[in-house]
Amino acid sequence: MPKRIFLVHPTPLAMPPVEEAFRTLWREAQVLNVLDESLYADVGANGELTSPLYARLASLLRHCEASGADGIVFSGSTFGPAVEEARKGMTVPVLRIEEGMMDEAVARGGSILVVSTQKRALPVIRGTLDELAKRAGKTPEIKEIWVAGARDALIAGDNDRHDRLIAEQTAAAGDFGTVVLGMISMAPARAKMPPALAAKTLTSGEAAVARMRKVLGE
Repeated sequence: MPKRIFLVHPTPLAMPPVEEAFRTLWREAQVLNVLDESLYADVGANGELTSPLYARLASLLRHCEASGADGIVFSGSTFGPAVEEARKGMTVPVLRIEEGMMDEAVARGGSILVVSTQKRALPVIRGTLDELAKRAGKTPEIKEIWVAGARDALIAGDNDRHDRLIAEQTAAAGDFGTVVLGMISMAPARAKMPPALAAKTLTSGEAAVARMRKVLGE
């Protein structure tokens, strides 16, 4: 029987890149999407997560578990702390979509550039990277950039402008050992980068699929 993997999203923008990663790396998995746009609508302006948001996210994950999930991937970086809390005590593996990518970034060593189209997600991503580096006994140079206007372009349906802005601003940020694209919706932008830059750029979808396969012994 194919493994049943639930993908939980706070925005429909995340769905196509994750589905593409599964088609490319784990076509045999049965992939099911759960979307709740109200999660992002209720996040504070600076990324604050309220107690009711923690409870609602936990309820979503438990729904997936009760629906026969073998594994669950949550695609919103902003909600990292809530996912960490909600997965405690669950009987199936629950992954933050970005955690495998960030583990790989730290393991590679060297400097890291974090690129995000959601400004409020940057503190969560940076905090996770800092914690992973501390556990690994490393002190990498980490720089963060917010690509203003890119997310608005994507919402408006201008995917080309979205990808181009990310590629251009990533290239202009300087030379780093590893580039981390903080939002799964940013993954297609890697195709717009020069080959040398694309080769050191990590996307969260591919890393999440690889980690879930490993966790489930596939």
